[in-house]
Amino acid sequence: MSVPIHPDYNFKVNHKKRDNHFSMQRATSHGNMYGIGYTISGDRIIITPYKTVTIHHGTIQFVHKNLVHRTTYIAEGLYENIDIKFRESVAEHIISIIGQEQFDMLYDRISITLTPEATEQIAQIVKLIEHEWSNYDTYSNAIIESLVVQFFVTALRGQSVSPELNTILKSPHFTLIEAIHYIQRHYAKNPSLKETAEAVHISDAYLSRLFTSQLTTTYSQFLTGIKISHAMELLLNTNLAITEVADQCGYSNSNYFSDAFKKVVGISPFKYRKSRN
Repeated sequence: MSVPIHPDYNFKVNHKKRDNHFSMQRATSHGNMYGIGYTISGDRIIITPYKTVTIHHGTIQFVHKNLVHRTTYIAEGLYENIDIKFRESVAEHIISIIGQEQFDMLYDRISITLTPEATEQIAQIVKLIEHEWSNYDTYSNAIIESLVVQFFVTALRGQSVSPELNTILKSPHFTLIEAIHYIQRHYAKNPSLKETAEAVHISDAYLSRLFTSQLTTTYSQFLTGIKISHAMELLLNTNLAITEVADQCGYSNSNYFSDAFKKVVGISPFKYRKSRN
């Protein structure tokens, strides 16, 4: 469960920055709080019992107070998101303005993509909310509530009509999520497409199609991204030799590892470690 809102506040604002390989270890809910969020950078998926949605730069999220969910990564890059949680009383105020049907529609979709203009407006609204939260005083509750209402109205007005920008993975594709989790657990053993497909009880051809159609990447590209993500962590947070990092990330040949790392990150493992020290 998430940390509750301070009893004197109606809101809780959290600016999150996560490593590109971060995954929630277990599912959780917001308890008695509703949530909205704005993704600044990174590509992730939100997994729920009902459906799974992708999020990326510019998408906004609506997480119902009772929704059990967890998130995990699907691509390279730092994940940065601003989460805003609010009480039932604030939700009632929002509903009085936009209506119950529209409110429910947003929370049913979980994540939506906006037009470029609306994305810019949401980014400004979120900045104002974060600034007010950082300088909290007796007027902040009222100001943040007004800004949250603007967030909802802007979201309703500015929804993108391009479905390809906001892929929704419905329950038939939970096998894809299972495959991703399998890769995350076994990446060091360099699992083949066939091995992963067998682990989640589907054909390798079907799994390959799921990766290309739902995540717009190939299986091998996704696996490489997972391996390089963990290599980046080891290079920064351990004193392991580069040959040892390569071995722990599924590369038996350190030269091949260096080539793969440079292709993804843009510099060699040695230069990456040195540049971060």
